[in-house]
Amino acid sequence: MPAFIIPSKKIILASGSESRKIMLTEAGLKFSVEPSSVDESIIKDQMNGRPFDQQVIALACAKAKEVSEKFPDAITIGGDQMCIYDNEVFDKPGSREKAIENLVKLSGTSHFQYSGICLYQSGQPLWEYCEYAEMVMHDLEQSEIENYVDIENPIHAAGAYKFESLGCNLFKSVIGSSYTVRGMPLLPLLNKLRELDIIDLNK
Repeated sequence: MPAFIIPSKKIILASGSESRKIMLTEAGLKFSVEPSSVDESIIKDQMNGRPFDQQVIALACAKAKEVSEKFPDAITIGGDQMCIYDNEVFDKPGSREKAIENLVKLSGTSHFQYSGICLYQSGQPLWEYCEYAEMVMHDLEQSEIENYVDIENPIHAAGAYKFESLGCNLFKSVIGSSYTVRGMPLLPLLNKLRELDIIDLNK
């Protein structure tokens, strides 16, 4: 028996996210990766002020559409994630200083991780979905925050933490799926691929 599920159609992940790649691999899915070159800043400006679930889906769909048009016979997966606290979007920090600043703001509070996912074929949408998780962070000391950032260097992570590893220690509780926190609602995605007869454990 193979160590992965062979889909009925080629599956492409239109994302360079290491976390999404790991989740799909752990689920046993055979897929390839073609990161999108979409300028996310333009979409963010266009969607500014819209509900966060609409914003995250718009970003996911833009990535999937671009890649899907290049590979029309494949099923393309698009995904995006947004960290929200007090109606403010916490983008990937990009630097140690910004990561520390973000975690200082989030310390002792509740915030949300929105995760959007979609499927495209031939540049056309097949399905889109969004869900969120509520994150309750410990009241952290400055030294804890700085030590964490120095150990994991989470400058490319939404919210400035890697929940799939040491970042989970920053939290009191999470209401929602850990897959969503990691950047992709995995079970709804697998359910849809099964419904579309793209994946089947009997094959």
